[in-house]
Amino acid sequence: MKRIFLLFILNFFGIASAQNPDYKKSIDSLMNYFQENNAFSGSILVQKKGETFYKGDFNKFPNTTDRYRIGSITKIFTSIVIFQLIEEGKLKLDTKLSTFYPSIRYADEITIANLLSHTSGIYDYLEWEDYYNQKSNIYTKENMLQFIEQGKPESKPNQQSSYSNSNYTLLGYIIEDITKKSYSENIRSRITEKLGLQNTYCEVEETKNFKRTQSYKFDGESWHEENETDPSFTLAAGAMVSTTEDLSKMMFELFNGNLVSKNSLQQMKNTSLQTAIGYGLFKTPFYRKDGYGHTGRIDEFRSATVYLTEDNLSISILTNGTSIKLNDIVLGIASKYYNTKYKIPDFSLYQSEKSMKTEAYTGIYNARLAGIISVGKFKITQAGKNHLFIAMYHNEKDNTKKSRKALLKRIGENEFYSFETNANLQFLLNQKGVVTGIKLTQGNNSINCKKL
Repeated sequence: MKRIFLLFILNFFGIASAQNPDYKKSIDSLMNYFQENNAFSGSILVQKKGETFYKGDFNKFPNTTDRYRIGSITKIFTSIVIFQLIEEGKLKLDTKLSTFYPSIRYADEITIANLLSHTSGIYDYLEWEDYYNQKSNIYTKENMLQFIEQGKPESKPNQQSSYSNSNYTLLGYIIEDITKKSYSENIRSRITEKLGLQNTYCEVEETKNFKRTQSYKFDGESWHEENETDPSFTLAAGAMVSTTEDLSKMMFELFNGNLVSKNSLQQMKNTSLQTAIGYGLFKTPFYRKDGYGHTGRIDEFRSATVYLTEDNLSISILTNGTSIKLNDIVLGIASKYYNTKYKIPDFSLYQSEKSMKTEAYTGIYNARLAGIISVGKFKITQAGKNHLFIAMYHNEKDNTKKSRKALLKRIGENEFYSFETNANLQFLLNQKGVVTGIKLTQGNNSINCKKL
């Protein structure tokens, strides 16, 4: 079910146009539209050859700074340090995980390259069903290793590409084992101090009081502050804080040979044709222009940094609240800059006095492929006016447990849509007008869901 509801791809194709001479005005107009429709709160930066072409601050919440949690963009920093260690002769891409953590299943087959490229098959500890309820706790290295060791592997090594935060958490521990220094110290001495990134740091105990933004969840009517994941739970996989300026500078310096060698950068860009996942970078082309970068999410923080190599153009976006896919915002900004076609999302809400109340749709649903194979359960709950929430449902014994929710907007009599996942939900009714199920469509895929 993770793949049905949390699909996120940063990929654009077609024929690119020339730079739009009025791109600043066009981007401002687009971002104001997003902000006014409660679709975005955050910061935008577009740079070319290290010089700022556009900067926009659209943070709609008080008492904030331009520092945001960047989630999985942390993985770029981790990958940089790993390749620096390889260049120093302290590690190799074919070094086995068993050299450091032999108790992890298949450790004698999993290599550093597998960890970097998400081909290890290792269980992703963020799939822990109790994560959302326990995310604010402080976790030790021993706790995290236990999570990883006890989880069922997605596959054997090299069989498939399966994104797992466990890969980079382990890489962070390996960095500490080799250097005898903390992960945060390595980031500071090897990257941030070297580049002068004064607002970028790994959020550890001594930095928890540093001022940064909070994140917020929109319920279709109002915003609510989100509970935060303790950085000890994500560390080298997602515990860093940064600004759009610092991220763009890091990407510029990375692609201009000031952090790793040309050969190491080529390895980082070594992406799978099927998944576009590389050794710390994702392939993120815009039309025919090659691009590389990464996205991130932690709590309600979303982030993206993209570098288009042909034009030496970087786009960095940090948000502390959004109700649509960040992919759509990145695409919109790039489209306005390059003067290409872009379909602006429609935020209009279907309303009718005769419509069924949203309470009628709430409940537990079981998703079945071809009506036979169960692929998971999810829960529909009420949100703000004429909206619903959808979330995974794990524990039947404890109905009070929460999980990450996606907002559903009403677009028809019994039809709802999720901007976050591009999923359409058509609620099915019997002859008495009682909801019995859902036809869920995402792209070209449809699945039948029965109400329990």
